[in-house]
Amino acid sequence: MRQWFLIISVSMTLALTSIDAAAESNPKIYRWKDKNGHWVYSDVPQPGSKEVKLNASALTMPSVDTKILEQTDTTPTIQYTTKITSPEHEQTIRDNSGSVYVTGTVEPRFTQGLSVQLFLDGVATGPKQTNTQFALRGINRGEHSLVIKVFNQKGTLVAQSDTHKFFLHRNTVNN
Repeated sequence: MRQWFLIISVSMTLALTSIDAAAESNPKIYRWKDKNGHWVYSDVPQPGSKEVKLNASALTMPSVDTKILEQTDTTPTIQYTTKITSPEHEQTIRDNSGSVYVTGTVEPRFTQGLSVQLFLDGVATGPKQTNTQFALRGINRGEHSLVIKVFNQKGTLVAQSDTHKFFLHRNTVNN
């Protein structure tokens, strides 16, 4: 539909330009069909073109809003959010092996092309992955912070969880 509108607009513009010039030098206008079957108008003859005879000395045409021809990205920007669901904020975990299992959520639904990465005390625990379940091993006892970051397919950060704090208790060798 846009192609037809564009072709007609260009054709009419050429026709109007040619009509104005016709008053001075009486140029000829030619038309032919292109390989897609669309009519093309020009003042330069092409093989198989036919001359167009104009009956009016002047054509008037109402103005047309051409904003529909502008290409704009109308894809809505999705605002993602993420949060850590386990362990609970400020939870104390008792595990002598130092294992901590972390889960999170991404809203709206986790879609193809997204990846997540877990950060423990500001350091990435591993590469980006496509699910929000993480298993940490050998964590030292004490206070730790967790953050989940969500990235789009271009690697741009699109969401980040609040900092989530937990405490790990391990028995000492002396006990």
